[in-house]
Amino acid sequence: MNAFFAALVLSGATLAAQTASNDTLKISQQLPTVEVEEVHIGHATQTLVLKPLMPAQHASEVMEANFASLDLRSRGLNDLQSDLSVRGSTFDQVHLVVDGIPFTDPQTGHHSGILPIPIEAIREIRVLPSGGSYRYGPFAFAGVVELRSLDARSGRGYASASTGAFGYTRAAGGVPLRRTDRFGSRLDLSYTASDGASPNTDFATWQAYLKAVRSFDHQGELYLNVGYAVKMFGAQGFYSFAYPQQFEHLRSLTGSAGYVFKNFEAKVYARQLLDRFELFRENARYYVPHSAGRWIHATDSNLTPTWYSGANVHRNRSYGTEATWRFDRKAQHLMLGADARHDEITSNALGELLPDTVETNWGSFTRFESRQNAGLFASYQFLPNSHTSIQADLRLNANNTYGLDWLPNLGIRQRLWQKGGWEGLAIASSNRSFRLPTFTDLYYRLGGAQGSAGLRPEYAWNSELGLRLNRRSEPRRGISGAAITAYERRGTNLIDWIYRTVDGAQVLQADNVTDVAIRGMEFEVSGTLVGSWSARAQFAGHQASDVNGQSIYVLDYLARRVQLTWSSALRSMESSSPLQFGLTVVGQNRAGSYRLPSGELATYLPFTTVDLRASYRLGDLLLFADGMNLLNARVMDHGNLPLPGRWLKFGLRLEWDD
Repeated sequence: MNAFFAALVLSGATLAAQTASNDTLKISQQLPTVEVEEVHIGHATQTLVLKPLMPAQHASEVMEANFASLDLRSRGLNDLQSDLSVRGSTFDQVHLVVDGIPFTDPQTGHHSGILPIPIEAIREIRVLPSGGSYRYGPFAFAGVVELRSLDARSGRGYASASTGAFGYTRAAGGVPLRRTDRFGSRLDLSYTASDGASPNTDFATWQAYLKAVRSFDHQGELYLNVGYAVKMFGAQGFYSFAYPQQFEHLRSLTGSAGYVFKNFEAKVYARQLLDRFELFRENARYYVPHSAGRWIHATDSNLTPTWYSGANVHRNRSYGTEATWRFDRKAQHLMLGADARHDEITSNALGELLPDTVETNWGSFTRFESRQNAGLFASYQFLPNSHTSIQADLRLNANNTYGLDWLPNLGIRQRLWQKGGWEGLAIASSNRSFRLPTFTDLYYRLGGAQGSAGLRPEYAWNSELGLRLNRRSEPRRGISGAAITAYERRGTNLIDWIYRTVDGAQVLQADNVTDVAIRGMEFEVSGTLVGSWSARAQFAGHQASDVNGQSIYVLDYLARRVQLTWSSALRSMESSSPLQFGLTVVGQNRAGSYRLPSGELATYLPFTTVDLRASYRLGDLLLFADGMNLLNARVMDHGNLPLPGRWLKFGLRLEWDD
């Protein structure tokens, strides 16, 4: 342990870790988008329960506003494409789970966030910020984000519409379809579109999610989830500034079915993602067909290089199964489980050459690759007394390409004191995690970038030390909770893209970079100021060791972020209709660098944003207005891709209970 991390530890900079207890931090405040009801600390997991107070427009704004460990790097308006990072990780190192279905895409982490669930139908967000491979296997390298939707038996119905700058339009609705004593089902839908804040950043998304559950008295219950999502967007320089007029079309179809009986659960799931990426947008507004069957720029045909033969098309398929069994006895809790997953990609750009071309409605496929992964895992929690909890986890993971791996976890929670309505907790954990290379890491070859078929998995040891203060009763004024964390993620064989000279030309090549450590600190405090006013302050800071060569992803991370939130709920004396509003101030500085169009390297500049939101309720009708980035600050999450400046949105939502 180096001096930096030791100093953090000795100063008491500690937070939650891998323990299975449900220690709860109550936060009495209304954030700009949702009310934080409770934050559970268990298995190092923080859980956010969403309530329909100030309607959020997309998942990114909710997650980034409420979890200091998360960084969602956006390339456009309204979650057009957001890369999810946990504690300075890359976008491929976070495992995303939606209602028990792994959404981590084997092609690239850029596409993990195409979700079928509208934000209005998400009831809970859980974040495991320090590894998770001991439970979830590959891709849970840095952490896990899990989204849980409204229960199939929920009688909540809603219909919403909103509009705003840049031609923004959104409509969403959710209704219970059928509810009886033994059966429940519901459907949630949404449509979002915008002209974009700059040329070729227009987008349109569709979401549809169906849930059903059937109970069998004392014989358990059967559930079914089906989701469909479409996202089409102009990707102006998203992946390469040299080719700005990019376009991408994504379609996702997911499904899962499971059976729960007492402490036993078994499920199967499947997901298909279709991806069409056009380096030169094949749209009449931008391009015209070429006589050779290609599309070229309508006004500047020399932008189309001779090596470009058309769009990249991919079909990703993942399907798997999982079974878990739990045994509980007073001071002991045991869970045993097994899972298996198959990933495959059929493509015209990624994978090994097929003997024959596969013709489909989506495109002509000439390449294919697949892999299989399975695991056995166990979790044991022991409570020797009312103050102490010890948890040990172990996973044996088997991959048909990379062999066997043992992935352990050990966590300890100790209650330090409980007096005067306060509780102090000290928590520590350590675990080993890993990530398999994506198919893009292995096989991509286009536009001066090339993958490496010989890549090995990347590994890390994740360590956390923490101190948390919980206030058992809700204070009329003062602090309600606080937490401080020090952590370290020491990675080996980390996969990064490095500029190298190959055959006399400079190319961006995937490679295993060794011995890179990210260390950091997170701090959070919340409380009630006066009356209905509440406040919350968050700080996150990360620091990485050096990497030989020019790193593209590993050293491109959030260095520091400070977030202050004030919110209020004013209740009319004559009616029960509340006026709610919130103000959020965010200061952020990002590490790393990017290349300007001139070829020179530039560093990210710090920025500060101010958001103001308000809502007014008239019975079941909610009116709301959002003012984003009111100071019109220049915000850049990705190099050469400035985000929109000042942005206003207005809308209404009708809610009811069936």
